[in-house]
Amino acid sequence: MKLNYQVKAAEAGLTAEKVLRQNLGFSRGMVRRLKRTGGVLVNGQAFYLNRRLQEGDLLCVNLHFDEFTDAPPQPIPIDIVYEDEHILVVDKPPDMLVHPLKHEPLNTLANAVLYHYIENNTEPVFRPVSRLDRNTSGLVVVAKHAHAGFRLTSQLGTGELRREYLAVVHGLVAQKQGSIDLSIARCRDSKIKQMVHPDGRRAQTFYNVEEYLAGNTLLKLRLTTGRTHQIRVHMSHLGHPLVGDTLYGGREEGINRQALHCCRIRLLHPITGGPLVLEAPLPEDIRRIFNKI
Repeated sequence: MKLNYQVKAAEAGLTAEKVLRQNLGFSRGMVRRLKRTGGVLVNGQAFYLNRRLQEGDLLCVNLHFDEFTDAPPQPIPIDIVYEDEHILVVDKPPDMLVHPLKHEPLNTLANAVLYHYIENNTEPVFRPVSRLDRNTSGLVVVAKHAHAGFRLTSQLGTGELRREYLAVVHGLVAQKQGSIDLSIARCRDSKIKQMVHPDGRRAQTFYNVEEYLAGNTLLKLRLTTGRTHQIRVHMSHLGHPLVGDTLYGGREEGINRQALHCCRIRLLHPITGGPLVLEAPLPEDIRRIFNKI
């Protein structure tokens, strides 16, 4: 996979490294790897990155580094919402890990994506930019190469990559919209459970009431941080745990997992810079909650 870029008049006289770092957004680590591998050609010729460019020069950057992810590919169907040569966005079902674990190496999103990559002659490296709990469904963004991964991860920090969720919570949330800015830390007596704690890492969640459901509330939520179990912990702390989320005080009411779904992602394409808005409909098990009510 290669990235071609023509030097503009305003960039004439800059070194190739400066154009890569400042204008194309390559990380320091990626530039070091390009130096080691001779991964940049200018006008079809090998080129030292400390040399200066001229207007109209054509940079060709190799984005492939013969890497691989040590997970066995499996022919598991995946629901692809968007794909091009730089990114993949999938609608992950519930009851699926994103990454394999030592004691659970199979049937994860990584296994499925790697099989898809191999079938389509794509570098077999799994680089998820956003992640979801096993039992949270919805959109997951995956970068197909290290440069796209760096650019998209940077967008998480700036808020340009925005994740929106739908959740069904117990009780009627009185305030129609609001924000929760409470730090989260791991519970000392648990390897999994998190809690609101002043010594934890800052976590911020915005929410809007979408609909009242006869004793429950459908919320749309947006994250500006990505702490473990963030929505689940914040809503439980407010006295409105998610339906089905027994770890944080919820009750199983027609669903045996937390009723949480990443329904929309907004981002800037890591190469073109164009905006992308991608959506995933509510899965069947959450829709059944509505039918039951």
